[in-house]
Amino acid sequence: MTQKTIAKMTGYKATDKDMRCRGHQFELGKWYEVDGELRLCHHGFHFCDHPSGPWTYHNAEGTRVFTCEAEDVLDLPVEPGADHKRVARRIRLVAEIIPDGNGNTGYGNTGYRNTGDWNTGNGNTGDRNTGNGNTGDGNTGDGNTGYGCAGHHRSDIFGLGEDPVQCFGKGTGLTYNEFFEKFPIAYQLGELLAGDDPIPFEPYKDLPGITKAKLKALHDAHIKGRKA
Repeated sequence: MTQKTIAKMTGYKATDKDMRCRGHQFELGKWYEVDGELRLCHHGFHFCDHPSGPWTYHNAEGTRVFTCEAEDVLDLPVEPGADHKRVARRIRLVAEIIPDGNGNTGYGNTGYRNTGDWNTGNGNTGDRNTGNGNTGDGNTGDGNTGYGCAGHHRSDIFGLGEDPVQCFGKGTGLTYNEFFEKFPIAYQLGELLAGDDPIPFEPYKDLPGITKAKLKALHDAHIKGRKA
């Protein structure tokens, strides 16, 4: 059976201090290839979509993280979170990157393995999240992929390809770029969620799925998450 693969991708891969991973010795800029059927966690060269991801799997002293190029990547469903992992037939390490001590690569993060900015949870790839494993912005639950979601669920992937954005738990039918082109005020709301001052409802009433109760609940959850 022919495996469905993605021709070429970029990502992030970890090694030990000597540039070895599971016994395989790497050299910067050199291509490596495996034969046989690709199997996630079993056979092939593994890497992560996001720069914080490798710290989920490699946290020993001396761990190093590199940008990488991969070819013939097994095409699997994408899940929320910075730790999303892939497996490829061919790979090469391109350049070393230096995350901070908690495995964060964004700014102002107080959690662990965050790729975005100003997150207080863990494993987030968006901005201003207080939960864990979120890929959108302004989320406070776990495993959210939309904008301003407060539940604990996994929905369509936010901002990847043509998958629709969730906004306050409602499907919009819009891609990431389309959503922010239509609702640019969402950027402003995201900044206000990072503060403790009350947020007025009127300027944001046209956002899909929003209600006064949902907005207040989301803001309260963000405040609680930051204090925790």
